[in-house]
Amino acid sequence: MLRNLKKGIAFACIIFALVLPNASVFASTNPMTLPSEWASYGTGDPYVMKYNGVFYLYASTANGQTGVKCWSSTDTVNWTYAGMCSTDAITFVAYAPEVVYWNGTFYMYTSPNGGGHYVLTSNSPTGPFVKVTGNLGHGIDGSVFIDDNGGWYFYNSGSDGLHGATMSSPASIGSEVTLGGTQISGQWTEAPTMIKRNGVYNLTGSGNHVLSTGYRVNLSTNTAGPLQPFTQTSTPILLKTEGAFKGLGHSSNFIGPDLDTYYTTYHNLASIHPAGYPIRQVNFDPIGWNGDKMAVYGPTNWSMPNPALPSFEDRFNRAAIGAGYSNLNGGTWGITSSFLTQTAKGSLAFYIDYENTFTTASNYTAEYNLKEVSKGTLGPKLGAVYGYVDASNYGVAILNGNLNRLETVMLVGGVWGPQVNTALPAGFDITKLHTIRIEKSGTTYKYFVDGMLKETKITASLGAGKVGYLSCDDEANFGYIAVSNKVNGSGIFDLSKPIPGTIQAVHYNLGGEGVGYHDTSSGNAGGQYIRNDNVDIRNNPEGGHNIGWNSTGEWYKYNVTVQANGAYNLGLRYATTNTGTQVRVWFDGTDVTGVVTLPSTGGWDNWQTYTLKGLNLTSGNHTIRVETVTGEFDFYTLQFFAADNSSFTKTDSFTSSFSGDWNWVGGVGWSIASGTASINDTGKRVMGSTGWTDYTVETDVNGIGGLNSGIMVRVQNPAQGGAGDDAGLGTDFYQGYMVSLATGNVTLGKQNYNWTTLASAAGTYNLNTWYHMKVVVSGNNIKVYVVDMVTPKIDYTDNNTPFINGKVGLRAHFANSQFDNFSVIH
Repeated sequence: MLRNLKKGIAFACIIFALVLPNASVFASTNPMTLPSEWASYGTGDPYVMKYNGVFYLYASTANGQTGVKCWSSTDTVNWTYAGMCSTDAITFVAYAPEVVYWNGTFYMYTSPNGGGHYVLTSNSPTGPFVKVTGNLGHGIDGSVFIDDNGGWYFYNSGSDGLHGATMSSPASIGSEVTLGGTQISGQWTEAPTMIKRNGVYNLTGSGNHVLSTGYRVNLSTNTAGPLQPFTQTSTPILLKTEGAFKGLGHSSNFIGPDLDTYYTTYHNLASIHPAGYPIRQVNFDPIGWNGDKMAVYGPTNWSMPNPALPSFEDRFNRAAIGAGYSNLNGGTWGITSSFLTQTAKGSLAFYIDYENTFTTASNYTAEYNLKEVSKGTLGPKLGAVYGYVDASNYGVAILNGNLNRLETVMLVGGVWGPQVNTALPAGFDITKLHTIRIEKSGTTYKYFVDGMLKETKITASLGAGKVGYLSCDDEANFGYIAVSNKVNGSGIFDLSKPIPGTIQAVHYNLGGEGVGYHDTSSGNAGGQYIRNDNVDIRNNPEGGHNIGWNSTGEWYKYNVTVQANGAYNLGLRYATTNTGTQVRVWFDGTDVTGVVTLPSTGGWDNWQTYTLKGLNLTSGNHTIRVETVTGEFDFYTLQFFAADNSSFTKTDSFTSSFSGDWNWVGGVGWSIASGTASINDTGKRVMGSTGWTDYTVETDVNGIGGLNSGIMVRVQNPAQGGAGDDAGLGTDFYQGYMVSLATGNVTLGKQNYNWTTLASAAGTYNLNTWYHMKVVVSGNNIKVYVVDMVTPKIDYTDNNTPFINGKVGLRAHFANSQFDNFSVIH
């Protein structure tokens, strides 16, 4: 690869239909309290679905109660209590109700008190839902996924991972299979939710127990199919175990108000009721896509800008159409009960009503909701209009009920192009409300019906234009219509990213040259056109894409929302073969790092993390700008965390008790005896701050009835297993590194709620013998000393997404061990 050579290559506001302002001027804060939520229980296991432009939220039923509550919202921030959507007796302590709309019927799936699954139906998202099946069985947290071909799948929990089954109908579930690669930490896994995007099946699940602060969300993916084995990502996508905001899980994922950005909704563990059940709260955070890599911009529990709204929307909640719509070819148009209506039949003309005040950008997402009321005899059709410029230039996506198909065709210069026909699922009822979604990105058009991708075409025939509805020999009702000038995940670019948190480098601001970025040459040398600009973007071996070919004077800007005033450290994930590359980071207009020289990583695909320390940031909404001062480098992510860069020494000789510096403990066997700390079996103790980075930790270790014990460094998110009280099940529940002394070796391992051995050195370490250990962490390097404090037994540099900050601690893994003379120098 040649690193120094590039290959060049009306806003209106009207009374009825709304061109909407940016919602980010307003803010909301996790966790949320919903109106009329269950007393002394809150909102757990949240699920969100969308129907005709309105979002509906369902959650589990409180212990000892019957009925399922429902809330509605148009912006996912302001929720209105919609009442008890079911009072059916089978909803006694209804676990994790989820609702799917299909062909005019709303199907609710729930597991009453964890005892199998039942299906309830309604003709409204707010009920009443009534039981229509017996007990269909299967583990808790049932979730339905409909694939692009119309195939239905049911997912549920299991002790060996998530399970899946085919469905022959919305009320029938087949035999389940275990989905390989979905089990979390080798234990109970629940709360499945599937997203299919760009051919990738993204299956999230939670584990392992709702009462554990280590309850978390993991992601597993494949491209083979909904019931094929998955590959699980190495790091939980939602996890927080300490403080008031913890125990995060049971997520569901949906496309937000801007029609483009995915969001995850999940609960946190607020407290545990004296009766032993969880009290939970609901949360929302956005999902960003770096190529096919899912990145949650969270968890957050501080004020963040509201989700963006579409650029234009119309709910037809008025008596007359108004001047904002224009007509082509006639028809009888009106508004009835919040639907745009067309009642004329008996002609093969395309009766079109299009919104005349808003023109899409060249790239956009559009949503249409429509249904047939009665059909004529000549050739009834109804559909969506897009890219409308004039009577000779526009496109249509048509539902043909007689032939049960989607028809797409474009009129360009008064000449109709080729028509593409795609079959719709058997039994598709055109008299029920359906959703057409059109995504235009460059010359690529994607057409979805009820969430199913039905056609992809490549054409430059149309560009920006207006949107509307079409009826041909068909009386039809047309519902919510909206357009977002965002597509294929671009809504995340201007979204404010949380600090603390990790920012994907390719998610820099919109606005183009001189606004969102500055690039000194034209063209995209990396050839990955996920952004419509001159930034060089290439595939990254760690997933997704990175920015490449950064040269002197170039920069990238990011909107951020900082949690609190204070010092932050920044882990820059980068690669370069240059030895003199220098960078600088700006906060608004202030230089917060000075000029920093990056070491060579030895190769353009040798990725390392370099920590820039002491960035003084202020809370609220700001911008971060990353500047290349001189040289050249590629970068992948920006990891910000609240820092404690002070110098100090802390010690504990365990004279009569543990010092007050220890701030987390797991395991019931910790004690002080004869001036030593001891643990018989399994346990962890942690002290310090997650803002610590580089330090030296020392202690003495003695194995009494076993030796598999030692020092933890860079510790984050420690937790117990089981119901939050099982040290054995939770022995691996933390993130960081562990240096463990055993009778035959000393081992350095990496913990990410699982164990990975990084390095080991042979040695003889006897029981009932004290050994002095020292661990030195500096940057990505870890040195381990045992007895000999001059020559390390292990000298290891972790360049594989290292942990760069965290607390210190002691750990025993099923061993009777003693510790003494503990110290940390920071």
